[in-house]
Amino acid sequence: MGHNPPPRAGILESLRKLRRTGVAALHNRLQLFLVELEEQKLRLLKILVLAGAAIFLGNCALMVVSATIVVLVGEHARPAVLVVLSLVYIVAAVWAFVALRKELRSAPPPFQDSMSELKKDAEWLKPRD
Repeated sequence: MGHNPPPRAGILESLRKLRRTGVAALHNRLQLFLVELEEQKLRLLKILVLAGAAIFLGNCALMVVSATIVVLVGEHARPAVLVVLSLVYIVAAVWAFVALRKELRSAPPPFQDSMSELKKDAEWLKPRD
């Protein structure tokens, strides 16, 4: 019984392996992209729900507190109290707007991981000197 060496892979087999590797890499990158897309969608939904709840509940609280304060102060102090309450609400609204803007800008860019992996792939595929 003779020992036959395995047949050498030809250029076609090498091209098939390269194609399978390329398709697998592309598949992995697509899966990463889809996971990041889902994360961004959930983050946006969470922000919208929390913002809606905060706005609704904040408005309810402000109306009740304002009405209570205006009723409790004497009739002669009501205009001054309304002016002060208005200024407080304006300052709070500006603060909330600035905080929301900061939160939206501080998030990492969407699909950052996918772009990083694609850059690594491009570097790997560049010809070596």
